[in-house]
Amino acid sequence: MAVWQMYSLLELGCETSTESHHMNLGYDLCEVRSGLSAEELWNVEKYFREQGVSEFVYDQQLDVLRFPEDGRFACCREFADWERLQELGYLHF
Repeated sequence: MAVWQMYSLLELGCETSTESHHMNLGYDLCEVRSGLSAEELWNVEKYFREQGVSEFVYDQQLDVLRFPEDGRFACCREFADWERLQELGYLHF
């Protein structure tokens, strides 16, 4: 299983106002919510796919990674569903 260190928004010095959270859903308040950018996560998972050990399903048509549990979007080069990655145990503190 892929394991990433996760930092809180407060540890990273990102804004956490309620208004910003509701407007941005908390995803673009800080680019590096997990200690990695989405592109870095993508590159690591690309390496794992090449080695045949990625835990995600690659959707070639859309060029995104999906969760094997339900096929939902996990990440691409520009974005990652950090909340769901943590919820399903792909990120650990």
